[in-house]
Amino acid sequence: MSTEAMGQKTIEKPMQPRPALSLVGGPRIMPLDQYECFTGVSTNVAALKEFISVQASQRQPTLLIGERGLRQEQVARLLHQASEYWTQPFFSVNAHSLDSDSLHSLLFGERGMIESSENGTIYVNELTRLPALVQQRFAAHIEEQRWKAHSGRHTGPRLIFATEWNPSDLRAENRIAHGLVELLKPMSFTIRPLRERSEDVPYLANFLAERVTRRLKRGPHVISKAAMKILSDYHWEGNIDELEAVLESSIAGLPPQMIDETLLPSRIRFSTLKEIPSSGIDLPQMIDDFERNLIETALRQTGGNQTRASAMLGLRVQTLNMKLKRFTEQGREIKL
Repeated sequence: MSTEAMGQKTIEKPMQPRPALSLVGGPRIMPLDQYECFTGVSTNVAALKEFISVQASQRQPTLLIGERGLRQEQVARLLHQASEYWTQPFFSVNAHSLDSDSLHSLLFGERGMIESSENGTIYVNELTRLPALVQQRFAAHIEEQRWKAHSGRHTGPRLIFATEWNPSDLRAENRIAHGLVELLKPMSFTIRPLRERSEDVPYLANFLAERVTRRLKRGPHVISKAAMKILSDYHWEGNIDELEAVLESSIAGLPPQMIDETLLPSRIRFSTLKEIPSSGIDLPQMIDDFERNLIETALRQTGGNQTRASAMLGLRVQTLNMKLKRFTEQGREIKL
């Protein structure tokens, strides 16, 4: 590369220095700067870093507890990448997309993932929504692996599960899943929602805004103090996923500029409204935004199941379909 070209090359610096993760029993050092799930200053983020650094060298099944939108799969992938088996396959299993027989065959069949990925990692995104047969099979497999580990033998892939359910709420609803969660509890970590660690939101917002502007090639966008206060106070039902979506909608199509509160969606700007601003408000738009947010939240909680989402919202399925169609026609399609 010529001297002139080197002079023109820009060097990206991290928003804030963050300590690198030193692997236990591994030769590599992996910086955490590129992972939003580790961005912040809360005790929960610090504890997650410590959990990863310790568990990276372990092979026991791991359980990640937390609401949707907290990037649990990113944590699982880093656990795999930080292990000595990082060159082996990583499989992500969507518990909602397959029926019981297909899921059982995929995981435990003659050439299923359990048998074929000897030193890889299998990530299951929602443990409590697995069919009862698959939950029972996982419990039996984990017990068998623990017995083999006591004998000095290790076989099979590493298992990482995620659940949005509080283990204490599972006993009455799903006793099989409750037993499996209890089995996994010694190697579990709870990722707190953003509303319980608002001190992380400014760091996350800056981190995500920088990434969004880089991806959209929009140049730097700086978040104003007033806008940041609103973002920090907002009750993020969708957590990191929702925060990134809001920032992307505020940045898309805009030249480099200051992101002030007027660029934030009305449902966020006025979520804690105590008085009407002198400039007035657009009540129909606020109601429309609020309705869309509730529908999106219900669909996210039910894994896109419109029948269950309709029941949660007190709507007929046909009514929900009409509203989804209207949002699509407005160019505001709900995507999960």
